Amino acid sequence: MPIKIIQIKTLQDNYAYLLVEESSTQAAIIDPGSAKPVIKALAAENLDLSHILLTHHHYDHSGGVSELKKHYPKAEIAIHKDDANHLAVSANRKLQEGEKIDFGNALIKILHLPCHTRGHVAFLVENALFTGDTLFTAGCGKFFEGSTTEMYENLKRLKTLPETTNIYCGHEYTLENLEYAHLADPANQTIIERLQRARLRQIDEEPLVPATLALELASNPFLRLNNNALQKQLKTTNELDTLVALYQIYYRETPSF
Repeated sequence: MPIKIIQIKTLQDNYAYLLVEESSTQAAIIDPGSAKPVIKALAAENLDLSHILLTHHHYDHSGGVSELKKHYPKAEIAIHKDDANHLAVSANRKLQEGEKIDFGNALIKILHLPCHTRGHVAFLVENALFTGDTLFTAGCGKFFEGSTTEMYENLKRLKTLPETTNIYCGHEYTLENLEYAHLADPANQTIIERLQRARLRQIDEEPLVPATLALELASNPFLRLNNNALQKQLKTTNELDTLVALYQIYYRETPSF
Protein backbone atom coordinates (compact mmCIF):
# COMPACT_ATOMS: atom_id res chain seq x y z
CA MET A 1 0.00 0.00 0.00
CA PRO A 2 1.55 3.35 -0.98
CA ILE A 3 2.52 5.97 1.57
CA LYS A 4 0.20 8.97 1.78
CA ILE A 5 1.97 12.36 1.91
CA ILE A 6 0.37 15.34 3.63
CA GLN A 7 2.09 18.64 2.89
CA ILE A 8 2.07 21.09 5.82
CA LYS A 9 3.01 24.78 5.56
CA THR A 10 5.02 25.97 8.55
CA LEU A 11 6.59 29.29 9.48
CA GLN A 12 6.82 31.72 6.55
CA ASP A 13 7.64 29.48 3.59
CA ASN A 14 8.71 26.11 4.99
CA TYR A 15 7.14 22.77 4.21
CA ALA A 16 6.94 19.84 6.60
CA TYR A 17 5.73 16.51 5.30
CA LEU A 18 3.57 14.00 7.11
CA LEU A 19 3.99 10.43 5.88
CA VAL A 20 1.06 8.15 6.62
CA GLU A 21 1.23 4.36 6.59
CA GLU A 22 -2.37 3.84 5.56
CA SER A 23 -2.69 0.27 6.78
CA SER A 24 -2.27 1.61 10.33
CA THR A 25 -2.43 4.88 12.25
CA GLN A 26 1.35 5.27 12.07
CA ALA A 27 2.80 8.57 10.84
CA ALA A 28 6.20 10.17 10.40
CA ILE A 29 6.93 13.88 10.12
CA ILE A 30 9.80 15.28 8.07
CA ASP A 31 11.28 18.65 9.08
CA PRO A 32 8.75 20.05 11.59
CA GLY A 33 9.80 23.70 11.77
CA SER A 34 6.95 24.27 14.20
CA ALA A 35 4.86 21.80 16.15
CA LYS A 36 1.36 23.31 16.17
CA PRO A 37 0.38 22.66 12.51
CA VAL A 38 1.80 19.14 12.74
CA ILE A 39 -0.19 18.33 15.89
CA LYS A 40 -3.30 19.74 14.22
CA ALA A 41 -2.79 17.54 11.15
CA LEU A 42 -2.15 14.44 13.25
CA ALA A 43 -5.34 15.04 15.22
CA ALA A 44 -7.40 15.67 12.08
CA GLU A 45 -6.26 12.34 10.61
CA ASN A 46 -6.41 10.48 13.97
CA LEU A 47 -2.76 9.47 13.66
CA ASP A 48 -0.01 8.52 16.08
CA LEU A 49 3.48 9.92 15.48
CA SER A 50 6.13 7.22 15.33
CA HIS A 51 9.04 9.08 13.67
CA ILE A 52 10.44 12.60 13.57
CA LEU A 53 12.82 12.75 10.59
CA LEU A 54 15.15 15.69 10.06
CA THR A 55 17.01 16.47 6.85
CA HIS A 56 19.29 18.81 8.81
CA HIS A 57 19.60 20.74 12.05
CA HIS A 58 18.54 24.27 11.07
CA TYR A 59 15.84 25.61 13.37
CA ASP A 60 13.28 26.26 10.64
CA HIS A 61 13.35 22.51 10.00
CA SER A 62 13.68 21.27 13.58
CA GLY A 63 12.08 23.95 15.77
CA GLY A 64 9.01 21.84 16.54
CA VAL A 65 10.87 18.73 17.66
CA SER A 66 10.90 19.36 21.42
CA GLU A 67 7.17 20.06 21.62
CA LEU A 68 6.32 17.10 19.40
CA LYS A 69 8.40 14.83 21.59
CA LYS A 70 6.41 16.00 24.63
CA HIS A 71 3.13 15.15 22.91
CA TYR A 72 4.42 11.91 21.36
CA PRO A 73 7.16 10.63 23.69
CA LYS A 74 7.52 7.33 21.80
CA ALA A 75 8.31 9.07 18.53
CA GLU A 76 11.84 8.31 17.33
CA ILE A 77 13.94 11.34 16.42
CA ALA A 78 16.31 10.61 13.53
CA ILE A 79 19.00 12.90 12.14
CA HIS A 80 22.41 12.37 10.60
CA LYS A 81 25.16 11.83 13.14
CA ASP A 82 27.04 14.95 11.99
CA ASP A 83 24.06 17.21 12.74
CA ALA A 84 22.77 15.49 15.88
CA ASN A 85 24.68 17.60 18.41
CA HIS A 86 22.96 20.77 17.16
CA LEU A 87 19.53 19.66 18.39
CA ALA A 88 18.01 20.88 21.66
CA VAL A 89 16.90 17.30 22.41
CA SER A 90 18.71 14.00 22.04
CA ALA A 91 18.28 12.05 18.84
CA ASN A 92 17.12 8.45 19.20
CA ARG A 93 18.84 7.49 15.98
CA LYS A 94 21.93 9.00 14.38
CA LEU A 95 21.80 8.28 10.70
CA GLN A 96 24.47 7.43 8.15
CA GLU A 97 24.59 7.07 4.38
CA GLY A 98 22.73 4.08 3.03
CA GLU A 99 20.73 3.28 6.17
CA LYS A 100 17.07 2.43 5.90
CA ILE A 101 14.27 3.19 8.32
CA ASP A 102 11.42 0.71 8.59
CA PHE A 103 8.11 2.52 8.27
CA GLY A 104 5.19 0.15 8.16
CA ASN A 105 5.46 -1.79 4.93
CA ALA A 106 7.81 0.80 3.42
CA LEU A 107 11.50 1.56 3.72
CA ILE A 108 12.86 5.09 3.99
CA LYS A 109 16.33 5.27 2.47
CA ILE A 110 18.94 7.74 3.71
CA LEU A 111 21.04 9.71 1.20
CA HIS A 112 23.82 11.73 2.83
CA LEU A 113 24.25 15.02 0.93
CA PRO A 114 26.78 17.12 2.87
CA CYS A 115 27.10 20.80 1.99
CA HIS A 116 24.18 22.89 3.24
CA THR A 117 25.12 21.31 6.59
CA ARG A 118 27.67 18.59 7.29
CA GLY A 119 24.96 16.08 8.08
CA HIS A 120 22.32 17.05 5.55
CA VAL A 121 20.37 14.07 4.22
CA ALA A 122 17.53 13.38 1.85
CA PHE A 123 14.85 10.79 2.55
CA LEU A 124 13.77 8.54 -0.31
CA VAL A 125 10.53 6.61 0.13
CA GLU A 126 8.84 4.94 -2.82
CA ASN A 127 8.90 7.56 -5.61
CA ALA A 128 9.18 10.56 -3.29
CA LEU A 129 12.45 12.32 -2.43
CA PHE A 130 12.48 14.78 0.47
CA THR A 131 15.44 17.03 -0.25
CA GLY A 132 15.33 19.57 2.59
CA ASP A 133 17.54 22.50 1.61
CA THR A 134 19.84 20.69 -0.82
CA LEU A 135 17.71 20.71 -3.96
CA PHE A 136 14.82 23.13 -4.39
CA THR A 137 12.27 23.24 -7.16
CA ALA A 138 14.06 25.22 -9.89
CA GLY A 139 16.97 25.91 -7.55
CA CYS A 140 19.56 24.73 -5.07
CA GLY A 141 20.31 25.45 -1.41
CA LYS A 142 23.15 27.52 -0.01
CA PHE A 143 26.53 25.92 0.63
CA PHE A 144 26.65 26.95 4.30
CA GLU A 145 28.91 24.23 5.69
CA GLY A 146 30.39 22.79 2.53
CA SER A 147 31.96 23.51 -0.82
CA THR A 148 31.03 23.87 -4.45
CA THR A 149 32.64 20.52 -5.16
CA GLU A 150 30.51 18.78 -2.53
CA MET A 151 27.30 20.24 -3.89
CA TYR A 152 28.34 19.33 -7.41
CA GLU A 153 28.69 15.70 -6.33
CA ASN A 154 25.29 15.84 -4.60
CA LEU A 155 23.61 17.18 -7.72
CA LYS A 156 25.23 14.56 -9.95
CA ARG A 157 23.96 11.87 -7.63
CA LEU A 158 20.40 13.16 -7.55
CA LYS A 159 20.30 13.31 -11.35
CA THR A 160 20.71 9.53 -11.48
CA LEU A 161 17.37 8.85 -9.75
CA PRO A 162 14.36 7.83 -11.85
CA GLU A 163 12.85 10.79 -13.67
CA THR A 164 9.45 9.92 -12.20
CA THR A 165 10.77 10.74 -8.71
CA ASN A 166 8.76 13.51 -7.05
CA ILE A 167 10.88 16.22 -5.43
CA TYR A 168 9.54 17.51 -2.11
CA CYS A 169 11.81 20.31 -0.92
CA GLY A 170 11.95 22.30 2.31
CA HIS A 171 10.74 25.70 1.11
CA GLU A 172 8.30 27.28 -1.31
CA TYR A 173 10.88 29.19 -3.35
CA THR A 174 9.68 27.95 -6.73
CA LEU A 175 8.50 31.19 -8.32
CA GLU A 176 11.52 33.17 -7.14
CA ASN A 177 13.84 30.40 -8.31
CA LEU A 178 12.20 30.30 -11.73
CA GLU A 179 12.82 34.03 -12.09
CA TYR A 180 16.53 33.39 -11.46
CA ALA A 181 16.49 30.37 -13.75
CA HIS A 182 15.07 32.55 -16.52
CA LEU A 183 17.89 35.05 -16.02
CA ALA A 184 20.45 32.28 -16.30
CA ASP A 185 18.84 30.44 -19.21
CA PRO A 186 16.51 32.91 -20.97
CA ALA A 187 15.95 30.83 -24.11
CA ASN A 188 14.82 27.71 -22.24
CA GLN A 189 11.21 27.22 -23.31
CA THR A 190 10.43 24.87 -20.41
CA ILE A 191 11.50 27.54 -17.93
CA ILE A 192 9.40 30.17 -19.72
CA GLU A 193 6.28 27.99 -19.66
CA ARG A 194 6.87 26.82 -16.10
CA LEU A 195 7.32 30.41 -14.93
CA GLN A 196 4.04 31.44 -16.55
CA ARG A 197 2.20 28.57 -14.84
CA ALA A 198 3.83 29.34 -11.51
CA ARG A 199 2.73 32.97 -11.61
CA LEU A 200 -0.87 31.92 -12.24
CA ARG A 201 -0.82 29.29 -9.52
CA GLN A 202 0.64 31.68 -6.97
CA ILE A 203 -2.32 34.00 -7.50
CA ASP A 204 -4.51 31.14 -6.30
CA GLU A 205 -1.99 30.33 -3.53
CA GLU A 206 -1.50 26.82 -4.88
CA PRO A 207 1.66 24.95 -3.78
CA LEU A 208 4.29 24.63 -6.50
CA VAL A 209 5.90 21.70 -4.73
CA PRO A 210 6.33 18.84 -5.52
CA ALA A 211 7.80 18.63 -9.01
CA THR A 212 9.03 15.61 -10.90
CA LEU A 213 12.72 15.08 -11.43
CA ALA A 214 11.98 15.06 -15.16
CA LEU A 215 10.70 18.63 -14.92
CA GLU A 216 13.69 19.66 -12.82
CA LEU A 217 16.11 18.13 -15.32
CA ALA A 218 14.50 20.24 -18.03
CA SER A 219 14.24 23.53 -16.16
CA ASN A 220 16.44 23.62 -13.05
CA PRO A 221 19.78 25.15 -14.11
CA PHE A 222 21.60 23.43 -11.23
CA LEU A 223 20.76 20.08 -12.82
CA ARG A 224 21.82 21.28 -16.28
CA LEU A 225 25.41 22.26 -15.59
CA ASN A 226 26.68 20.49 -18.71
CA ASN A 227 24.16 22.16 -21.02
CA ASN A 228 25.92 23.97 -23.86
CA ALA A 229 23.37 26.78 -24.18
CA LEU A 230 23.52 27.45 -20.44
CA GLN A 231 27.31 27.49 -20.42
CA LYS A 232 27.34 29.84 -23.40
CA GLN A 233 24.92 32.19 -21.67
CA LEU A 234 26.99 32.19 -18.48
CA LYS A 235 30.32 32.32 -20.33
CA THR A 236 31.62 29.19 -18.63
CA THR A 237 33.37 26.14 -20.05
CA ASN A 238 32.91 23.45 -17.38
CA GLU A 239 30.31 22.28 -14.89
CA LEU A 240 31.95 23.54 -11.70
CA ASP A 241 32.35 27.06 -13.06
CA THR A 242 28.74 26.94 -14.24
CA LEU A 243 27.65 25.98 -10.73
CA VAL A 244 29.57 28.96 -9.30
CA ALA A 245 28.04 31.31 -11.86
CA LEU A 246 24.53 30.10 -11.00
CA TYR A 247 25.17 30.52 -7.28
CA GLN A 248 26.21 34.12 -7.93
CA ILE A 249 22.96 34.76 -9.81
CA TYR A 250 20.74 33.15 -7.17
CA TYR A 251 22.58 34.32 -4.03
CA ARG A 252 24.82 37.21 -5.11
CA GLU A 253 27.75 35.35 -3.50
CA THR A 254 30.78 33.39 -4.66
CA PRO A 255 31.00 29.98 -2.97
CA SER A 256 34.27 28.30 -2.04
CA PHE A 257 35.58 25.24 -3.82
